[in-house]
Amino acid sequence: MRAPVVPCWLILVSAGCRTAVPLASPARDLSAGPPRTLLLTDANHTVIRMTDARLTGDTLAGLVNGRLTAIPLSRLTAVRAVVPSSEKTVALAMAVGGAVTVALIMTHPWNDDEGVSIKCVPDPESPGLYDC
Repeated sequence: MRAPVVPCWLILVSAGCRTAVPLASPARDLSAGPPRTLLLTDANHTVIRMTDARLTGDTLAGLVNGRLTAIPLSRLTAVRAVVPSSEKTVALAMAVGGAVTVALIMTHPWNDDEGVSIKCVPDPESPGLYDC
């Protein structure tokens, strides 16, 4: 039983949940260590998802829809980094764990009446009494 459960939990924990964090100073924050995924907002409020971004001068270069694209920072109104969120991952793990616990309790043999409880039947000779 334990063998299939462990890989599922490892996948859940490694993938986890993610959140978008705004970068106050994109040039400084990205030169320190670029995140894998960025959400870029244009002047016309278009959101662009860029992966494997790197900063070259005042231009961001990375993959947008599988194509290498360069966008000047001056053209962007907001830059957000997609980072792992430990709080969301813990909440998801707790919810999954709770659901598994409830499922195990509901399907456990002790919920089956057969062999666990004493069988009582109404006594035909004495109304309101039962033979057990």
